[in-house]
Amino acid sequence: MSRRCYYVGPDGESYNPSLKAPKTFDVEKDCIALREAMKGIGTDENAIIEIIGHRNTEQRLKICDHYKTMYGKDLIEKLKGELTGNFEKLVVMLLTDGPTIKAKALYDAMKGAGTKESVIIEILCTASNDEIAEIKKAYETHSSLEKDINSDLSGCFKHFVTALLQGQRDEVTDEQFERMKREGVSSILDMAKVDQDVADIYDAGVGKLGTDESVFIRLLSGRSIWHLQAVSKAYEKTTGHSLMDAIDSETSGDFRDALMLTLSACILRLRAYSDLLACSMAGLGTNDSSLMRIIVTRCEIDLKDISRQFEADQGKSLAQWIKDDTSGDYRKLLLTLLGEE
Repeated sequence: MSRRCYYVGPDGESYNPSLKAPKTFDVEKDCIALREAMKGIGTDENAIIEIIGHRNTEQRLKICDHYKTMYGKDLIEKLKGELTGNFEKLVVMLLTDGPTIKAKALYDAMKGAGTKESVIIEILCTASNDEIAEIKKAYETHSSLEKDINSDLSGCFKHFVTALLQGQRDEVTDEQFERMKREGVSSILDMAKVDQDVADIYDAGVGKLGTDESVFIRLLSGRSIWHLQAVSKAYEKTTGHSLMDAIDSETSGDFRDALMLTLSACILRLRAYSDLLACSMAGLGTNDSSLMRIIVTRCEIDLKDISRQFEADQGKSLAQWIKDDTSGDYRKLLLTLLGEE
């Protein structure tokens, strides 16, 4: 069920992709064009962008398979030999399925000395049940994701991420989904359960000395996006403070950041990704890995709407930020995925 939820927000609103891909395409023609772009001295980067930047994931993966059938060579390895820098990394990422992209990023974040907690938070705190299962399966080529999380993280942060990895967030049935589209989100909510969760959160946080972190972990890893939206609204109405403020004041560190992004991704998805994109380009330098990963994995789902939210939040378009922070063919391909080229 959760894949259909990619395109529907917590208030029942619809989301839109930015990628402009044809409904049908000639895979053999694309393979020939890509081979021609890499023939002889030099590379025709514009030809590569024109093809790779205007195909969806399914189409790009078909191109990879067909290229090997036609020429007996691995397209990704061939492109790695022709391209360089962030442009090469972005092209390779586009020719890789989403779960593998995220599994590799998680593995890289935990291998060696130190752990990049921000990568773990970005990927796992925004993932649906289906995505969690797919990421765990893809990660198996490296190790066990749960085993690595258990050895690299600690405390409440580890407990929360472990809970997310179970992929047990409540989901609506197909019947409930259709009813929600006809009658609105309220038609699928159990308001008694919403009220109980509001009371539990209050009692676990501001209503007592100390904090019962297990309540936050249980609810934020297990409730549906629509239920959490209702809880958030009811909590603010009841207490006069937002649920986000409660998490901010009652928790700390990576645990707080993980809870806040999880809640934001559930009830304010567009703003959550807008903030992640802004963070990837804020200050000196650009976190290109995060920027690429978000653009590539959201361009077929809701990046058009994220871009609108980004401009409202930052006062400048996402396209302009990318123009200011990147250059060359790398910039051109990112803008193509945004639907700006």
